[in-house]
Amino acid sequence: MSLSKVIEIARGELGQTENPAGSNRVKYWEKYDPKMQGQPWCAAFLWWVFQEAGERMAFFGGGKTASCSTLLMWYQNMEQTVPVDEVRVGDIVILNFHGTQDTEHCGLVTEVNRWAVTRELMQIQTIEGNTSVNGSQDNGGMVAEKTRYPGNLVAVCRPQYQPEPPAPVDDITGHWAETDIRWCMEHGLMQGYPDGSFQPDKPVTRAELATVIRRLAEM
Repeated sequence: MSLSKVIEIARGELGQTENPAGSNRVKYWEKYDPKMQGQPWCAAFLWWVFQEAGERMAFFGGGKTASCSTLLMWYQNMEQTVPVDEVRVGDIVILNFHGTQDTEHCGLVTEVNRWAVTRELMQIQTIEGNTSVNGSQDNGGMVAEKTRYPGNLVAVCRPQYQPEPPAPVDDITGHWAETDIRWCMEHGLMQGYPDGSFQPDKPVTRAELATVIRRLAEM
């Protein structure tokens, strides 16, 4: 698993709302702790996302917290915070909407636009739980994609994600032997290399040939 999976899971939750409205009752508490139903849930949402994505250790060291201040303190103690100007995709941002340094809210960064003329106008795209489109930003009752600015950020936490898996290499499509290669792969006679490539013009070793012959005999 990796950062891309975390963002994929978070995007899949966009539009989820409390039930009933204004209750702070959401499905994320069911996995975290059903007894917490009714509590503000922005951090619990992120905890759930990281759990579902197989990146539990990247959030709070694999532990549980629904507190933005506790979350920030842990990343600070682990020396996993960075200056606001260095924010990047995958960071967890601690937010405040009242011009103070209080830890009111948190979100997952999905995009950073640094094209702004001034630092203050730099746009940070996030996915957040317990926010809203036009209403309360830190107790809004839904999962939404938001645009934030440096002035909203109290701190930037940097989870340590597992490495992204290598992108598969397609070196078969368009090759003169593509049809035969795909047939052999579909029938289990030959396989590609760990990076996803097949390397169709690479010489076959005696060991590889022996493996193919054995598999053919067992068909």
